[in-house]
Formats: sequence, C-alpha cells, structure tokens
Amino acid sequence: MAALTTNYDGERKEGDLVAYRVLGATKIYKGALVAVVDASGFLSKASDAAGLTFAGVALEGADNATGVSGDVGVRVEKTGTFILDFSGGAVTQTALGKKVYAVDDHTVGLAATTANDLYVGDVVALIAGGKVRVRIDRAAG
Repeated sequence: MAALTTNYDGERKEGDLVAYRVLGATKIYKGALVAVVDASGFLSKASDAAGLTFAGVALEGADNATGVSGDVGVRVEKTGTFILDFSGGAVTQTALGKKVYAVDDHTVGLAATTANDLYVGDVVALIAGGKVRVRIDRAAG
C-alpha cells in the first residue's frame, strides 16, 4: 500500500446498515442488541459479558444455532433510536440523557446495574412500562 498520488473514489456508501457474519451456535432475533465477540470477530447477542464490542440492532433475525461461525449473516442498524427494556427499577426522569449499557439482548441499565458496561447508547425518551428510547449512534462500533 502506498499514499495517494492521484484522486481516489472510495465508493462511499451509507454506514447505517452493515452486514456481519454470526457466531456459531447463536440465534439472533430481529430487534436484538448485538455485539461483535472480540476474540473471533463474529456477531453475537449483546449481554453484560466481557470481550464484546457493541455493533447495533439486528434488522432481521438470523438462526445459526446449528451452524458454525460465519455460516449465516445478518444486517445490523448502526444509527437511530430504539425502544428497549430498562433494568434497575422504575424509570425516572433522572435517566433522561444518561448512558445505558447492555444487560441482555433487549435490556439496558445504568452503569451501576451492569458489571462489564457494554455501552449501548443514550436515553432520549422515557416510555411507559419500564422502557426507554435509546439513541445508539455514538455507541455502535
């Protein structure tokens, strides 16, 4: 590889929808929070586990429960706001604007309620029934 010496067309495309290969023995549901497993580079369900990098929200389901890593792909949304379950008691006004972290593939909590702090996004609205609307733009890697 060398530095450019002429103009270059990098074939830009929108980066808000990206395809990933799914980890073996994994089933991902549409609307799930998903993360890349750092050790393998394959996509898995988000959780409060070490060694994950938040990727976004699954646009579709992907069933690789009986496959090996890479057999199945899934498209992931990397921008936008999504309604998610909130862990840690009743949602109060003080949650607005706070960073939230993955508890599981559809639940987020404040840093005080998670161990590994997989950052998912920021609370932009409070929803009745223990839910929050979360903007993922700054968190999805």
